[in-house]
Amino acid sequence: MDYTYNITEDKDCKRIIEAEIPKDKVDEKFNEVFKLIKKEAKIPGFRPGKVPISVIKSRFAKDAAAEVGERLVEEAVEEIVKEAKLSPISPPVVSDIDIKQGEPINFTASIEVAPEIKIEKTTGFTIKKGSETITNNDVDRAYAAILDIESTLEISDEPAKEGNFVTVDMEKTFDLEDRLPQKEFKNFGIELAKETALPAFFDGLMGMKPDDEKEIYVEYPMDYPEKALTGAKLKFKVKVIAVKKKVQPEMNEEFFKKFGDGIKSPEEFKEKIKLDLQARRNKEIQEDIREQVIKSVILHNQFDLPQTLLDRYLEDVVEDFKKESKGKDVDESEIREKYRPIGIRVIRWSLLMHKIAEQQGIKAEKEDVDKWIESFADRYNMTAEQAKEMLKESRKVQEVKEAVLEAKVQSYILDNSEIVDAE
Repeated sequence: MDYTYNITEDKDCKRIIEAEIPKDKVDEKFNEVFKLIKKEAKIPGFRPGKVPISVIKSRFAKDAAAEVGERLVEEAVEEIVKEAKLSPISPPVVSDIDIKQGEPINFTASIEVAPEIKIEKTTGFTIKKGSETITNNDVDRAYAAILDIESTLEISDEPAKEGNFVTVDMEKTFDLEDRLPQKEFKNFGIELAKETALPAFFDGLMGMKPDDEKEIYVEYPMDYPEKALTGAKLKFKVKVIAVKKKVQPEMNEEFFKKFGDGIKSPEEFKEKIKLDLQARRNKEIQEDIREQVIKSVILHNQFDLPQTLLDRYLEDVVEDFKKESKGKDVDESEIREKYRPIGIRVIRWSLLMHKIAEQQGIKAEKEDVDKWIESFADRYNMTAEQAKEMLKESRKVQEVKEAVLEAKVQSYILDNSEIVDAE
């Protein structure tokens, strides 16, 4: 090694390299660069390649110094990193450098390296498992929700009551603080439901019929979603245009066919709903268990996270939002702030997951990947070969391997932890 150097640790996985390149190596590189410049230099009064070296050194001293510095510092950092067995994840940032022929080069380089991960705990966790039970009440609520969605609205001649949709024309008559710029609202729809309508409108519109008019005083709550109206006090002159009631669909073969073959009665429909709810619940439970594993591993195995990895993640997120926005402006700073904690979690888990796999000899074997692809093919009604070709074309094969490896690491952790029923 031709260099003398010292490496110190800094925060965020940075290493500060302070090094010196010896005078002899600097002079050698200067002479090499000057010879190259001499061959190519075009100076009036001299033939190509015949310019005196003294002229070359005078005219191209700065260019030569820049070239020498770039080459020697790059070589020095590369050799120092190799000898010190560092694992850089970003290019070095060089500072405090002064380059002169006949003198050694002293420089400082900051470089981010892969974090040193010391696994403290990956097993022995207590994982809480949610209830798998689907009750009749769960089924009834889902059944009612489906009927509500499938219902149609029909004009009603009766006074408005809970569950109806009322169409009104409204005119603002009082707004002391001018909190609502718009004065008139035509064909404004309000559902008479306690969960969605403001109490003033719910109570005020109850019992009204088309052409009825009334003045309604509204106090907007402090937690109202539209911030401009929180705590506002307004009055509206309201005229009912129409009252509509929900009419549930007829329970016939045409209706049941929307939800699967073989359903012929409400009882069979509810049984199908129960199976769907059970599948969804099972999936939610597995997702929750997975999240508990990730949180437990991250909590018990802390390490410094390189800023570069987080910056790259957030940059990818921003780029995805730009693509989806189709030319519209996006608030990059807001996106970065929102996804920062997500990025930290994703990166930490990925690094820890690979470290655990390495320590335990866990690998995504070919048969594991093939099994995953076969399952994928079954779900989408294609052959395994078609699935493989599709994954290759979309460059998703590596993602499949990562998914398989993650699943095996999760299984290892769960096999060596305790799963208890949540209270």
